[in-house]
Order: sequence, then structure tokens, then C-alpha cells
Amino acid sequence: MQTLVKHPNEGWQSLWKGQFTNWIHDLGEVLFQPSIEAILNDSFDLYDDTIPLVHLERALPNVVTMVTSHVVTGVVLSPLEVIRTRLIIQSSSPQHKKYRGFFHALRTIIQEEGLTTFYWSYNLFPTILYHTLTPLIGNTIPLVIDRFFNLSPADSPILYSFAELGLRTLQLIVTMPVDTIRKRLQCQIQRHPTKRLETIVDTRAKPYYGFVDCAYRIISEEGGSQNRRSRKAKMERSQKLRNSPDHIENIHSKAINKTWWQRWGVRGLYRGCSMRFTGYLVVFASNIIGGTKDEDEW
Repeated sequence: MQTLVKHPNEGWQSLWKGQFTNWIHDLGEVLFQPSIEAILNDSFDLYDDTIPLVHLERALPNVVTMVTSHVVTGVVLSPLEVIRTRLIIQSSSPQHKKYRGFFHALRTIIQEEGLTTFYWSYNLFPTILYHTLTPLIGNTIPLVIDRFFNLSPADSPILYSFAELGLRTLQLIVTMPVDTIRKRLQCQIQRHPTKRLETIVDTRAKPYYGFVDCAYRIISEEGGSQNRRSRKAKMERSQKLRNSPDHIENIHSKAINKTWWQRWGVRGLYRGCSMRFTGYLVVFASNIIGGTKDEDEW
């Protein structure tokens, strides 16, 4: 945050990039998702979606309609997610700014890449996968705690909070790589643009070719055990090594001595994980101090 605020082209206003797009997305999600879920429940003669899953004898049908409604809503609103991501990562400099706002970004993307880039490109699969896993794990946490752990927030508030924290952490472990890959693909312009997208974060010069390729490239290029020294220091050190007659032998021995985890790793898929986990710890602490609410109280 300090880096963005002190940046000459960004400033404190850059912390609220894409907020209008985010508001439209949240508004559409509030309007569409419950309506779609209610229509599906009425079509299959299921219980009202306002009844918590914990109180249902057969919760699986309601879980299916709930996840389906989230997936449909996520796919329909996926253009807003693409626009939001690009507005956030683009430079705020007037000379390099590609999108002037939400409506200009929508019009520019349709003109340059076509409407199919929102729904039929390689953003479709990660969008479906993310909007399937997130509600499936997040909304069934109280059900899992009640049916499998036999814990109640009224009888065992501390154990219930620990179980909830563990399942939330599991949700973070499962969904964050999908979200990382999804946002990486959203940053890519599908066709040759009229103006290059200048970003305030590093992006890969060569584009990813899909979900699997993006995951493979992140793991192989950004994962593993890396030194904390800067790239500049590494370049200076490698320049000195090139002048040494033992340069080739040193490189060969280092490549052999590297373990699988040093060459590969999933660290690149979990950038920002500590910040999200801190949020879970804050919720956990508030539940311990103030008490966890029962499902009937929500």
C-alpha cells in the first residue's frame, strides 16, 4: 500500500481501482444468484433456499441447485470480472492508460477482441471451476461441521470456531490457485490491440495457452526454493561467473544438486495467501471473543 501511495503515477486513488465495476458485479450477483436458485428449487420441488442446509434432512439437492446458480451467475457476470482485473492492473499514467473506465473498457474489449473473449475463450473453464468450488466449499462448511464433526456453535463454540477456521483454510488452499490462474488469463489480450496494456505488475511476455499451461508455467517458472536476493544481484553474480573458467562446471553441479522442490513448487500459485489467511484469523478471533452465532440467528 505504501508503494502504491508513494508511486508518482498511482497515488492513494489507485487503491480503489475498479470499484465501480466491482459494485456492478456485486449488485448483479445479489440480483441473479438467489433468483436462479429459487427458480431451480421451485422447478424440482425442493425446500426454500432460505432454510439453512444444516436443517435439511436431504441437503444434497439444495447444494446442487445452490452451486448451479452460482456457476450460471459467475459465467454471466464474467465480463465484469475481466474488466475489473484489467482496470486494477493497468497503469494510471495518462500516457499509458488503456481503459478510461468501465464503459470504455467494455467497448474497447469488444472492438479489439470480440464478445467471444468473455464467454468462449480460455477464461471459461477457470471461471466455471472457481464458481463451482467457492460456493461448494464455503456454503457447506456449517453442514460438514454439524454432520461429520458433530459440533454445535451453542454447545462447543471454541471447537466449532477451530473447525470453521480449518475448513476455511482448506477452502483457501483449494480455490486460491484457481483464482490466481483465472486472473492471469484475464490479463491477456486475445488479439492484437490498437494500444498496448501497460501494467503496474509484471506480466509474462509470452501468453499462456490455457488453464493447464498457465498452472504448469507458474509452477515451473515461479515456484520452488528461490533466493531472496534481488534479480539485479543475481545478474551481477552470473556476469562474474561467466568470466570464470569453472562457470560451466558450476552450473552443471548446481543443476544436479537441486532437488525436485527447488526446481518446482506451488508458491507462485499462492501469492497473497498470507493476507487472506490473516482475514480468516481475524474472523476466528472475533468468534472466540464474541461467540459464534448459531444457524438460527443468521
